[in-house]
Amino acid sequence: MSFYTDPAPYFDEWRARGPALVETPDGQRSWMISRYDDVVQALSHPGLSSALFLGGMLSHTDPPEHTQLRKPVARAFSTRRMEALRPRIEQIANELLDAWEDAEEVDVIETFAHPLPITVICELLGVPEEDRDEIRTLSTELVVPATMTEAFGRFAAYVERLLKTKEPGDDVITELRDEPNLVMNLVLLITAGHETTVHLIGNGLLALLRDPDLKRSLADDPITVPEAVEEFLRLDGPLALGVGRVATSDVMIGGVTIPRSSQVTISLGAANRDPSRYPDPDVLQLGRDPHVGFGHGIHYCVGARLARIEGEIAFGTLLRRSPELVLAAEPEWRESFIRGLGSFRVRPKP
Repeated sequence: MSFYTDPAPYFDEWRARGPALVETPDGQRSWMISRYDDVVQALSHPGLSSALFLGGMLSHTDPPEHTQLRKPVARAFSTRRMEALRPRIEQIANELLDAWEDAEEVDVIETFAHPLPITVICELLGVPEEDRDEIRTLSTELVVPATMTEAFGRFAAYVERLLKTKEPGDDVITELRDEPNLVMNLVLLITAGHETTVHLIGNGLLALLRDPDLKRSLADDPITVPEAVEEFLRLDGPLALGVGRVATSDVMIGGVTIPRSSQVTISLGAANRDPSRYPDPDVLQLGRDPHVGFGHGIHYCVGARLARIEGEIAFGTLLRRSPELVLAAEPEWRESFIRGLGSFRVRPKP
């Protein structure tokens, strides 16, 4: 069984070995960090650099450059600004589900999980409505190994064109227009603000449909939906393989020395299913300890608040409008750096 279909056996093997040199699912040789405590340590270790390539992308820089780049982005994605988006996100979610009213069967990814976050992030950034289908295609191609290199070039070229033609407005692109490395960081914000949330919704809904008791409980008591979103992120979050680093010196993690210049993979998915932190980690269970689905330390996801709000609204609206939602067919997992489903067909009414 492949990692993309079921990563749990890989997680178990990596944790059993501790920090070790492995062949990753994408065919690379890398030191794998997978136990919860080791992952937390590694994500904050100054000897593990995020600067995997040149270009100045926020997620792939170290201090002091990272600090300078993050401050204006963090201001643009402030909690107050994200909370103010709730009414608009609710409106988008309801409009998308209006199309389900008379449908016997729908594809959740195609009709809901994809269009909700792409609409939100494009409106927030100031991407024209007529460009959103192109952005959706490019952001999906960016996380598939076979297409990511070519898609990145097209995406960067699109952002360059947009910056030359876009009129100023009340949006994040206008706010960040004079910041350094804007093209690279818009690529990151659009991709991270769309693709990961798509599969938070898809993966979480699949887990929920496989637990009818919890689905019924959430439908009856929506106040617990935010807890459920956290558990969906822990159990089957979109960053299953995790994040990359490079050792700038010999680094000790979990009692093992990782040599200087080594490639390192920090598996957020494996950490989030570590039985030493989460009893019965493969079971969906609300009320658990905090997870590392959004990372940890200085690279903690700048869009985490927005993703949580979108998840809460997506699941709350789905459960309110389609409480009897059931699977129509077993979905298939994609081969992608972002763990997620391809087609995911459901019946709004049994």
